[in-house]
Amino acid sequence: MSVNLKKPALVQLIGDLIAEELTRLRPAESNEWRRRRWLPTDELVPQSKATGKATDSTDNEIVVDSLEWMAIAGRVVQFFQMEESGIEDYLLRKNTLGDWSEIVQKARNIASQNITVTTSGSTGQPKPCRHPWAQLTDEADYFAKLISTQSTSVHRVIALVPSHHIYGLLFSVLLPDILDVPVIRGFTAFQQVTGGSLQSGDLIIGFPEALTQATKLLSHIPNEVTFTTSSGPCPAETTNALYEAGASRVIEIYGSSETAGIGYRFSPEQPFLLLPRWQQESINTLQEKHTQQSYELPDKLNWLSDKSFIVSERVDSAVVIKGTNVYPSRVMTLIESHPAVSAAAVRQKKPAEGKGLKAFVVLKNHSEKITEADLKHWLSEHLLDIEVPTHITFGDAIPVNEMGKQQDWSL
Repeated sequence: MSVNLKKPALVQLIGDLIAEELTRLRPAESNEWRRRRWLPTDELVPQSKATGKATDSTDNEIVVDSLEWMAIAGRVVQFFQMEESGIEDYLLRKNTLGDWSEIVQKARNIASQNITVTTSGSTGQPKPCRHPWAQLTDEADYFAKLISTQSTSVHRVIALVPSHHIYGLLFSVLLPDILDVPVIRGFTAFQQVTGGSLQSGDLIIGFPEALTQATKLLSHIPNEVTFTTSSGPCPAETTNALYEAGASRVIEIYGSSETAGIGYRFSPEQPFLLLPRWQQESINTLQEKHTQQSYELPDKLNWLSDKSFIVSERVDSAVVIKGTNVYPSRVMTLIESHPAVSAAAVRQKKPAEGKGLKAFVVLKNHSEKITEADLKHWLSEHLLDIEVPTHITFGDAIPVNEMGKQQDWSL
C-alpha cells in the first residue's frame, strides 16, 4: 500500500512533537501546547530575538531558548529517522513548521521513510520503537477495509488523540489518507463528539477516558457512526453505552508502541481477533510473519485459538533499584490503600532526579493533614527501604497526557 505523508499531516506531526517536548520542558504550560492548532505559518522564535518576556508566544510564534530548540529538533529527527539523510541540521536554520515539513519530506525522499515512536515511559524513560513504513501503511489499509465492510463510507475522521503516538499515527494520519477524508482535531473534535454535532459517516478515533466522558453527554448517535478506542482497556460499560446510544461499530484495538496493532474486537464480550501480520510463537511472544521477528507480548494472553485471544492479565513491569526488582504498580496499590489517599502514581526517578522511586499522591480531601514524612513512615511499615518512594508530590489530579495515560511530573 503506497501512502505518502502530505504537508498538512507533516505539519500536524511536527506540531504534536513540539507540544510533547514543550510539555516535558514546561509542565505548567502543558494545556496550552496540547490544545494548540498547528499551522504551517507557526514559527519557532529564538529567545534572543523575542520581544517581551522570555517565553511569551504570540498566535504564530513559539518562543524557545537554544536548548529547547535543540530538544525539539532532536525529537523530530528521531521520529522521522532523519539522521541518515544528512540534512537534519537544516531544522536549526529554518523557523516555520511549513519549512520543517519540507525538510522532513526531503529527508524521507533521500533516506528512510520509517518512523520511531516512543512508549509512554510508565516505569521510567520513554523507549524508542522503530517501525518500517510498509508495515504501518499495511495495517492502516487493513483497518480501512475492515471499517468499510462494517459500515457505509466514512465522510470524515474526528481525532481525539494526538498524531505522533502509534495509535494516532495509524488512525488519525494514515487511515484518513487512505480513505481520502478530512480530519478534525483538537478542541473542535471534542466539541463535535460531546456537543451533539456528529454526522452519519463519522469515524471517531478515541481512547477510553475520552469515550467514557462522551457517554455521559451523548444521548443519541446518528446512524453509521463508528468509534475506535485504544491505548488501554476500554470499560465494558463505555462500549455498551456507545452501542445503546446508536453507534454502528465500536472497535477496540489491542497493541503497544513496540508492536503497533496486535488484535481488535467489536464487543467486550468477544475475544480479540489477531491481525493477519502476526502469528503466535509462544505463550509470551508473537512473530511477525514477513520478517520472522519475535516480539514479547505486552501482557499475558489467554489464546482461544491461533487467531483469537483475551487479555488475561496486565503485566506488572519491574524496575531495578540497587540490584533488586521493585514493582511500582504494587507500591502504588499500597499507597492507594491508605485511608487518606484517593489516587496515586509511582515511577522510577530519572537519572537527573536521583535514585529510587517517586510518587504523586491525590488526597481524598484538602483538609487531610498527612505529610510526606507521615506517608513515608506508614509505607516503611509495609515495604522494604528501597521500595519506599524517596520523594512524594501531592496534587489535585494524577498528571496525564493527551490520551489519558499517566505522564511524568517534575520534582
